[in-house]
Amino acid sequence: MIHSRSIFMAFTLLAVLLTGCGADDNSDKNPSPDVPDTEDPGKPTDPTDPSPGLPDVAAPVSATAPDFIVRPYLQSPGTDTMSVMFETQDSAPQVWARPFGTKSEFLKVTATAVSADGLVYRAPLTGLTSNTLYEYYVLSANDADTQNVTQAFAFKTWPATTDNVSEARFIALSDTQLDTASNEEVLRNVVKDGFMTIECNAAQPETCAENIAGITVSGDVVQTGGNRDNWRSQFFGRMADITPYVPLITVPGNHDYYSNAELELYRTYMSPPDTGSVGYDKRWYYLDYLNLRLIGLDSYPISGAHGSFNIETLAVQRQWLRETLKDAELNSSQFVMGMFHHGCLSEMWNVGESIGSCELVTELEQFSQHTGAVTGHLFGHTHAYSRGQSMNVPHLWLNAASASGYIEPLNDEEHQKNQLRDYDTFEISRSEFGYSVLTYQFGSEPTLTLVRRKGGFDGDTGFAIIDQVVFQPGVESNVPHAVSGTGDADRSAITLGIQVALPENVHEVQWQLSESADFSATVFDVWGNHTRHTNLYYAEAAAVTGDKSFGFDAINTQQDADIFQLDLIALMEEQTVRPGADQYFRWHKRFSSQNTHTSSYDDYAGQPWPSLSLKPGSTYYWRARVRNNEMNWSEWSDNNQFRLNGTRTDNLLVNGDAETGDTRSWMLDAGLISAITASDNGGFAAADGNYYFAGRGFGHSTSAACCTDRQSQVVDLSTYHSEIDAGSVFVEFSVMATTWSGADQPEILLEFLDDSGQVINWSGDEPRSVSSAKSWQQVKIEGAVPAGTRSARVSIGGERKAGSDNDVYFDNLSLNLLY
Repeated sequence: MIHSRSIFMAFTLLAVLLTGCGADDNSDKNPSPDVPDTEDPGKPTDPTDPSPGLPDVAAPVSATAPDFIVRPYLQSPGTDTMSVMFETQDSAPQVWARPFGTKSEFLKVTATAVSADGLVYRAPLTGLTSNTLYEYYVLSANDADTQNVTQAFAFKTWPATTDNVSEARFIALSDTQLDTASNEEVLRNVVKDGFMTIECNAAQPETCAENIAGITVSGDVVQTGGNRDNWRSQFFGRMADITPYVPLITVPGNHDYYSNAELELYRTYMSPPDTGSVGYDKRWYYLDYLNLRLIGLDSYPISGAHGSFNIETLAVQRQWLRETLKDAELNSSQFVMGMFHHGCLSEMWNVGESIGSCELVTELEQFSQHTGAVTGHLFGHTHAYSRGQSMNVPHLWLNAASASGYIEPLNDEEHQKNQLRDYDTFEISRSEFGYSVLTYQFGSEPTLTLVRRKGGFDGDTGFAIIDQVVFQPGVESNVPHAVSGTGDADRSAITLGIQVALPENVHEVQWQLSESADFSATVFDVWGNHTRHTNLYYAEAAAVTGDKSFGFDAINTQQDADIFQLDLIALMEEQTVRPGADQYFRWHKRFSSQNTHTSSYDDYAGQPWPSLSLKPGSTYYWRARVRNNEMNWSEWSDNNQFRLNGTRTDNLLVNGDAETGDTRSWMLDAGLISAITASDNGGFAAADGNYYFAGRGFGHSTSAACCTDRQSQVVDLSTYHSEIDAGSVFVEFSVMATTWSGADQPEILLEFLDDSGQVINWSGDEPRSVSSAKSWQQVKIEGAVPAGTRSARVSIGGERKAGSDNDVYFDNLSLNLLY
C-alpha cells in the first residue's frame, strides 16, 4: 500500500546537478553557478495515521530550501546510526529525522563542519531503531535569518539479528571518475535509468532506501582527488538522485590520491566508521550487515604501478585484516567481502595488478577455507567488467568497473599485445559500462547472487542482464569416474576423460596430476579456461566488434567444448601447467614496477615454479572433481594413472652422495667444498648415508678468498645427441640441500653446454636455493634438454653470510635422462 507520504515525496523529488566552481584548492567557497538556487522546500506531513496517544508533530515548513553545493548523502550506516552529510554556504544547518510516515517527535542534530573551509557538514544520527525507514529534513539559516527546509528525504537503518531480515541487496560500482568528456552522461544514466528505474522507483525514492542497503565504489571515485570541483560535479552531482536515500561505501583509488597525497578531500567528503588502524584515518575499515562483513581496504600504498608502495603500510593493513577476519569468525559471519581498487589479477589491463592486493585476496580465501564462509573481493582500476571464482573455495572475484571511466580498447592491437592475459580465474570479461547487484540471503542456506547489468551511454540504457552467478555452500555428490587416460600411453596423444551421472549440473572441472600415487609430491592443476563451459574473452584485435561507447563484444572461447575430456598434449602446447593453475601470476607480474617484493604467500618464494613436463618412462597419477552451478565441488575421483613409454637412465653423476668421503669426480671452482659427517658438524646428519657436502670450515683448511665456495661436475651427454636434437630427451635433476641457521645462502645450478663448451639457454637455467635450517629440503629441476646439448654441468656451493663456517649443505645429487 502506498502511503500518502510517498505520494508527497514523489511530487517533491527534484534531480539536482551539483557542481563546484572548478578550482583545485580546498578553500573555494563559491558554489557552481549550475547548482539551483533552492531545493524543493519542506511541507507539512499529511496528517494521517497519527502516533497513538501522542500529539502530532508537524514537519518543518519553509518557503525556501537550503542552497546546497553538494546535496545530502549518507555515510556510516548501522543498526542504530546513520550520518547525513552535505556541502553548503548556509549557516547553522541541522538534520531532523523521525520514522517515516509518522507524526512523532523529531531527532534533531546540529551538523558539524568537517572541512577546513567550513562548507562540508556531517550530522551523525544515533540512537535510531534498527531496520526502520526514516524521513529526514535538512534545515539551515540564510542571510535574512530565516529558516530554509529541504523536501523530505529517507534512509533505512540496517537490521539487527532480532529483526528477522533474511536478505540484503548492494549495488557495486567502480571507477566513477570522469576522464573523458563524452562519458559525462554515463554515471548519470546508470543512476537514472538503472538504479532509479530497475532497482527502485524514482517516483517514490524512499523505495531506494527500502530496496538497496548500500552502494559500493571500489576506488577512483573522481578523476583528480585534489580537485574540489571533481568531487562536487563529477561524483556527487551525477549521483545526486540516489545519494540522499542510499549510503555510499567507498575506498580510495589512485586517482583519489592525485593532487591529494594525504587524501585530504577524500577524507573530508567520506566518513566511514572508525574501525580501522590507529593513525590510518579512513584508509581501511569494516561494516557489518547481519552476517555480512564488508571490509574496505586501501590498495594505493601497497601497489607498485599506479601506487606508492610502502612495505610498512602493507604489513599494518595486512595484520589489521587478519584481526578483522578473526573477529568475523568469532561473529560467525556467513559472508565476508573485501573492497579495494587495484586488482590482484586483471585480464583486460595487466599493469593494473598488485602483489599487495594478491596478499589481501589470499587472506580472504584462507578465511573461506577455514570457516566455509562465502568470501569475495570487489575491485576496479581496470575499466572493464570481469567475474571469476577462486579454484578451491567459494570466493567471488568482481571487477565492478566501469561506471564512467573510459573502457579498455579491446580493438587496439598494441593494448591486446601488451596488456591482456586470459586468466583461468576469470570466467567472463567484457569491456563495457554497467553496474552489478549483489544479493545476500542469510540463514540456514546462505546464498550470494551476483547480477551484472550492461549500459550507461546514451542509447544503451536498457541495462540488460549479461551475467549471473550463485554461490550457495552445499554438498555436491556428482563424483566423476575415469573413462580414458589410463594404462600405457604415447606422449604424442594423451587424453584424460571422465563421466558423471548428472553432466547438466556441472559448471566446471578440475584435474590434478602428480608423480606420486598419493599426491604428496608436486601437484599440477588444470582448471579454468579449458575446463568450464564458458570463457568469455576477446578475439584478436582486428576481429573485435563494438566501440568505446557501447562496449566491445567478447566471444566464448569454449563454445561447444567437451569439458569432460582433457587433451593434455594440446593444452601443454598452448600454456604452461603449474601448481595452483594461475596462482603463479599472483606473485610474478608482467612489469617490473609491479614486482614490489617477494611475498611470503608465494609457495615458491624466490624459486622458480615447477611446470609439468611429461617425461618418457615416467608414471603420472591423475584425478578429477566437478563443481556445480552453486560453486560446490564434488569429492575427488579415484586416483588413476598412465605410464609413458620410454627409457630412464641411471644416475649420471659420480659421487653425488659424497659417500666416498671426499670430493672426487668434482671440480673445485671457488673456495673449498668438503665431504663431512655429523661428527664434524654438531651432530647434524646427512640426508642419507654418512657423508654430505659442505662449504669451508668444519675442521678442514679454509681458503683465503672470501666468501664463496663452489664445485661442479660435467657429464658427457654426446651418446644421446640424436634424441636430444630431435627434442625427445628430458632431464630430471634432484638434490637435497639445507643450511645451519638459514643465514648462509646455498646455490644450485644446472647448465647445458654445446660441443664447444658454451652455455645453452633453457627453461631451467635459473639458480636455485633453499633457506631451511637443519632440515633437508629437496630441490628438483626438470625439463626438456635443449637441442645442441652435448654435456651437462651441475654446480653446487654458496656464499657465507655469517659465522666462520660456510653452512651450505648438499646430499643425494642425481641426474637422469628420460627419452
